[in-house]
This record gives sequence, structure tokens and C-alpha cells, in this order.
Amino acid sequence: MFFFSVLKKKILNNLPLQLLLCLGIGIFFGDFFSDQAVAYIYTASYLIKDLLMLALPVIIISYLLAALVSFEKQAPLLIMAILALVIISNAASVLTAYGVAQFTFPLLKGMTAHSLVTTQEAIHPIWMLGIPPILSPDRALLIGITIGLITNLIPSQALGQFVKKWSFRLRDGTTRGLKRGFIPFLPIYVLGFVLKLDRDGSLGILVQNYGRVFVLSCFLIIAYIALLYAMAARFKGSVWLNFIREMVPAGLTGFSTMSSAATMPVTLAATEKNLQDRSYADFVIPTTVNIHLIGDGLNIALTSLALLVMAGQPLPGMHDYLYFTLYYCLAKFSCAGVPGGGVLVILPVAQTYLGLNPEMTSLLATIYILQDPILTSANVMGNGAFALLTRNFFKAFEAKN
Repeated sequence: MFFFSVLKKKILNNLPLQLLLCLGIGIFFGDFFSDQAVAYIYTASYLIKDLLMLALPVIIISYLLAALVSFEKQAPLLIMAILALVIISNAASVLTAYGVAQFTFPLLKGMTAHSLVTTQEAIHPIWMLGIPPILSPDRALLIGITIGLITNLIPSQALGQFVKKWSFRLRDGTTRGLKRGFIPFLPIYVLGFVLKLDRDGSLGILVQNYGRVFVLSCFLIIAYIALLYAMAARFKGSVWLNFIREMVPAGLTGFSTMSSAATMPVTLAATEKNLQDRSYADFVIPTTVNIHLIGDGLNIALTSLALLVMAGQPLPGMHDYLYFTLYYCLAKFSCAGVPGGGVLVILPVAQTYLGLNPEMTSLLATIYILQDPILTSANVMGNGAFALLTRNFFKAFEAKN
């Protein structure tokens, strides 16, 4: 009895371990499943994805609207400056991934030797939902931004408060829906796609090629975040080490919770110690916790580009990639603060502006979800660095004026 209680507590209630367990089942025991069993499990995964895509406009509008209407409480110029800096930082991470891909992918021999698109597609969904979304993601973004800005300009305080209250209720309801209707089914979602990849013969190719991209992504994330803290410390070694040491507990908490929002109390405490400015920490961390996501920017972009190369396609030109970067930065304002939420709003953007096909976007979502603990930890560490850098920026600006 004690063994089973420990098993339930450590594995059945631990989402990262569940996802790793599903990945292991797909890799090592996929051959023991019949084609029919794999088809049924893959159909369940496919339906989960279809339902997510159907709900995506509501997710985008609810989170984006709640984020924008909450900014009215702060000084408008400060909010505008923070939002501009968030966009610049997110764009810098996405563009850095593009530069690294251009430089390193030709050195990773064999990435184009086997093409994912040449494998035989042996498994198909038994049944598909077949219902198109009511709104496209870009229109949902536009609606959320428009309503949010109009709300902040409403002269009637009573009407403005009414809209804010309902926008927060919509956001909280969306979060509850994702936590109850999506998160519990994440293991099935991952298992279905992994089993399909194994049966189609592309899992081995993906593991062989993406293993090196995963290592490259980890090194890139570590180096990028270390550089940000070095810049914040003005390249003073002792100050840099102190900044990192204070933020490590927040990073570890993010790894275990897979949620930047859930980690926010720890992030706040660490950032307050590093800044020695509680009021600014209390402002910048809650404001940017779900919209400033460095780990996502580096990894999603690098993974998307790697999937294109593994499918035998060239890297996009800078013109197309800049469009992707723009819409990526806009979409990040509507990310859901739940495991896997960081990639949901990016899938249509990657498909439209990078040329990923539906199979590749499914791979992107699966790979992201499996790495979510690492990426959440990177996002948390990046938020701490962002607070330090922006505070230095505002101090320098105040000194000049």
C-alpha cells in the first residue's frame, strides 16, 4: 500500500514525469501496440489538438484583453515603455535563434540526410472534428487589442470597471477550462503523437536529429541568460554571480511548477533582493510574467527552423522571418499561463509565416510540451534579468534628464 501511495504521489500527480513516461512508452514499447490501438490513441491526440485550435481565439482574446485592461492602473508612459521593451526583448530572442540556426545548422551533419516528409504515413485519425475556428488568430489578436485599448479610454469609470471585471472573469474561466480540459489530457496528447511518429518511422529520425538541436537549444538558453545578467551587472563577476545565485531558487521553482505565474512569489522575492527596489519589482514582475518569455523565443524559433531543415526545406529568408517575429511578439501577449500554453498561440503563426505543415506544428507542440519545465525555468530567469536591465535603463534615462 505504501508503494502504491508513493507511486501515485510521485508519478501519477507529477505532470513532467507523466510526460516523460509517455515518451518512454512510445519510444521503447511502441512496437507492442497494434495499428488499430495506435490509430485510436492518435485520434484522441488529434481531437485534443482540434479542440484547442477551435478554442484558440477565445484563449487569445481573454488573456490579451485582461493583460491590457490591467495596465490602466499604472502610469501610461511607464506601461508603454515596458511594453516596448518586452517586444524588443522577445524579438531579440527570436532573431538570435535565427542567427544561431544560420550559423550552426550547416555544421550539424546529417540533419538533411533523412527527410521527415519521405517517411510513409501509416497512421491516420479515425475521426476528425472538421469544424473550422470562428476567428483566425490574427483577427482574435486585433479584437483583443482593440477592446483592451478602448476600455482604457472609456471616460465612465463605472463602465470601465464593469468591462475590466468581466475581462478578468473571462480570463480566469479560460484558465480553469485549460487546467480541467487540457492539462489532464496532455499525456494522451503526447503519447498519441509519439506512437504515430514511431509507427510512421519518423521517430528515430526525429530523435537522432533533434537530440543535437535540444543540446544546442540548452546551450543557447544558458549562454543568452548568462549574458543578460552579465549586462545587468555591467560585466562585474561578483555582482553577476550574486544575481544568478539569488534567482536560482526561482528558476528551480519554475522547473517544478511549469508555470511562470505560479512561480511569481519566488521570482518577486529574488528580484527584490537583486534590485534593492521593492516598488519597481512589484510593478515589473507581475506586468511581464506571462508576456516576456525568453526561453520560449529561443526554443520555439530554433525548433521550428530545425523541423524545416529536417523536412528538407530551406531556412526562411530574413523578410519572411521578420513577419514571423512580428506576429510572434504580438501573439505572446495572449499566452495562457498553463503548461504547454506558451506554444498554443504560436502554432498558426509558425504555420503561416514559416511554412510549417500541420504535421510539423504537431511535432513543435509535442517537443515544446516535453521541454516545458526547462523553458519555464528559462522564462523565470529571463524575467529577473529583464527587471534588472530595464531598471538600469530607466535610471540612465532619468540621469540624462
